[in-house]
Amino acid sequence: MIIAAIRIAKLLVKKYRNELTDQDRMELERWYSAHPTNKPFEDSLMSNDVDEKELAWLDSIDSEAAWKKAEKRHPRRKKIIYWGAAAAVLAIASFGYLALKENSSPDAIQRELLAAVVAEDINPALLGAKIILANGEQKQVAEKLSLSESSNLFTTESQSQNLSARSVVTMLNTLVVPIANHFQLTLSDGTSIWVNANSELKFPTKFSESERKVYLKGEAYFEVAKDAKKPFYVVTENGTVKVLGTHFNVSTYGNTSKTTLSEGLVEVSKSGNREIIKPGQKAEIRGDEIQVRKANLQKDLAWKNNEFYFNKDNIVDIATQLKMWYDLDVSLGSDVSLTETYSGEIKRDSKLSEVIKMLEFVSDLKFALNKNKLLITKK
Repeated sequence: MIIAAIRIAKLLVKKYRNELTDQDRMELERWYSAHPTNKPFEDSLMSNDVDEKELAWLDSIDSEAAWKKAEKRHPRRKKIIYWGAAAAVLAIASFGYLALKENSSPDAIQRELLAAVVAEDINPALLGAKIILANGEQKQVAEKLSLSESSNLFTTESQSQNLSARSVVTMLNTLVVPIANHFQLTLSDGTSIWVNANSELKFPTKFSESERKVYLKGEAYFEVAKDAKKPFYVVTENGTVKVLGTHFNVSTYGNTSKTTLSEGLVEVSKSGNREIIKPGQKAEIRGDEIQVRKANLQKDLAWKNNEFYFNKDNIVDIATQLKMWYDLDVSLGSDVSLTETYSGEIKRDSKLSEVIKMLEFVSDLKFALNKNKLLITKK
């Protein structure tokens, strides 16, 4: 599809330059027959004066080499598209034309192509959150936050003098990360936490002398500072994770809790049941049962690594991720299969239009956006 799209684009340029062969003309005629609505755009190209250097960017595209490079990188995952410069090419594939205008620069041409993919577009999630302090005061934060033992973000100097060490420990602050946001927080002990969209994290201004404990709803990735004397606990509605110092992800969306370990050892517990998991494993809690199995680290940690990584995911799972990251109201057509799976990946900081084009390319689905409402139907 990519190669064919570039081919048609180059044929249009050759026609503009009066360089078409008889074979080229036949190929264009077949394209006109298959896509009659694109003829006006071709007419527009022919009627404009376009500087030769404005078309140089298209001549520089080596479609065959780009495609072979992608296949060589992941030969067993042919449906996975590595998105980047190909976004402009797929815009051509989607509409089958070059929207060239008089006095347009090569960069402007590419921007037009990308803009044409979806009439309306939505930016990815932003870094930002709200902190509800233990005293009820609320503060908006739009940058990464790093706390220290002497941090005065949560209490003024006069309040600090009136609070005992015990009360500071027991009073919990709440970090609220809404839909279409994400956040990174470093606690007073040096533990770094990446908090996903639609999540809450409760934590004290200062940890006690015997343990470190936080409370999570949603999803977060933890890099816990080592301290053998003070174990670190992540408490969720579905269980507790205990560590001394390690890297792991905890997801509590829905009715299950899933802990994925990338480094160290952790203990997962629920209602007296306990399981130790090792790097590369994950523990899922359903009810009171804990199941330990091999993890797909790239998939489970994709959000923290700034990726959408769909690997045999059904449309419900995909739509849930899009809804949280772009603040969408998603609807599925009655003809859309809820069990068929799809695979693909793209950077998480991409605009929604780029994600949609990737998904359309690897699936039999069509995505229609109207403001923040996304309708998914069969092609």
